Amino acid sequence: MNDIKVVAIGEFLWDCLPNGKKIGGAAANFCYHAKSAGANAILVSAIGDDENGKELSNQLEKLQIPQQLQISKSYPTGTVLVKLDSAGKPTYDIVNPVAWDDIQLTEQLLELIKQDDLDAIYFGSLIQRNQHNHELLKKIITYRSPRTKLIVDINLRQNHYNNSTLLLCIEHANILKLNDEELPIIADLLKINSEPKVLFDYLNQHYQLELLIYTCGSDGSHLITKSEQNYHPAEKITAIDTVGAGDSFMAISSVLYLKGKELKEINSKANHMAAYVCTQSGPMPIIPESYLAEL
Repeated sequence: MNDIKVVAIGEFLWDCLPNGKKIGGAAANFCYHAKSAGANAILVSAIGDDENGKELSNQLEKLQIPQQLQISKSYPTGTVLVKLDSAGKPTYDIVNPVAWDDIQLTEQLLELIKQDDLDAIYFGSLIQRNQHNHELLKKIITYRSPRTKLIVDINLRQNHYNNSTLLLCIEHANILKLNDEELPIIADLLKINSEPKVLFDYLNQHYQLELLIYTCGSDGSHLITKSEQNYHPAEKITAIDTVGAGDSFMAISSVLYLKGKELKEINSKANHMAAYVCTQSGPMPIIPESYLAEL
């Protein structure tokens, strides 16, 4: 029986990679990998009333990921054009606006986020690129059960964010993830030194942060809580593409943290999964049983 219940609100789309389109989107990726760590992860998003949307919905059912998918009559299903450099590092051309920019606060969604047994709600900065979803998330934060934690991903893509977006993320996160390219931007916004421990201390003292997940690509990852810090070097791999690696790292880290695991174990297992994702094409590869057994 799954003992951690998480709702992920956000992007669900087609990643259009050089070798074809792959099911993706940060929230969907999070659910896929959270499920592999034993969580009951429920995706809340929107798709268009089109063939791309039908295909996405069918793919989600095959992956057996619980969902509340709204059908937008106004916008098409989300797509992202992904270009890869020689090291497999992606750049993204994210179509705007699309269906997931217009998620509605339905009675069904309200009922879901108010549940007393809901351990956490996941969202990121990208889902707030348009004001509608920014306002939606402010309401969701208010309506959730007091015991429900917030898992937040700083995911800075081109010009798809602003100070209001970032402040909502950092002022409410219990678990926060960002990388070495994003830290200086957040530190500058807060007018603090660009060091992960400085950021953690600031957000822990002023807001509700419990865990900072700080990833540095090939330079490894840091997990920081009030009582402990843990660093883990990145595994040496040959990357095909790194799309979704950060999402997998965050999902594994968050679920294991909510299960009460130690930082050393969390960091090791999240690194191992993220490294595997980098060796595969797309953000939701089939995960070998040997990897699942470790979780």
